[in-house]
Amino acid sequence: MSTETEHADEREAVLRVERETMQAIRGKDVAALRDLLAEEFVYRTPGATDAGRAQFLDNIAAIPFELLAVWGEEQHVFLSGETAVLTGVQHARYRADDGTEGISTVAFADVLVKRGGRWLLALAQGVELPNATESEVTL
Repeated sequence: MSTETEHADEREAVLRVERETMQAIRGKDVAALRDLLAEEFVYRTPGATDAGRAQFLDNIAAIPFELLAVWGEEQHVFLSGETAVLTGVQHARYRADDGTEGISTVAFADVLVKRGGRWLLALAQGVELPNATESEVTL
């Protein structure tokens, strides 16, 4: 297998982990999410205290609204050995208890590490972006 093909396969594997992560977040599926996170996982966002793996999982389980959809755009993978950096924009369509809907848009950088043949999310940094209007967001 050529190096170019191997890199394409690894990039797809990283993107698959990201899709599975977003799906688990949408469903608040802590068990599935736990399997995608490295033990040393940290979530970081400006102005907040870092959340370790357990706190991050607790935060996902406690999201106070229904997530209708979570998807990514502008995703780019950088590979270096057993480390991958994935950057992009995550959108989440949500519905509050009062029935109002909105979209959260977060620019992110995720660091994944390859362990035992699997890519695991080790670090995620997210920065909330100004709300886009629905017509500006590609579904």
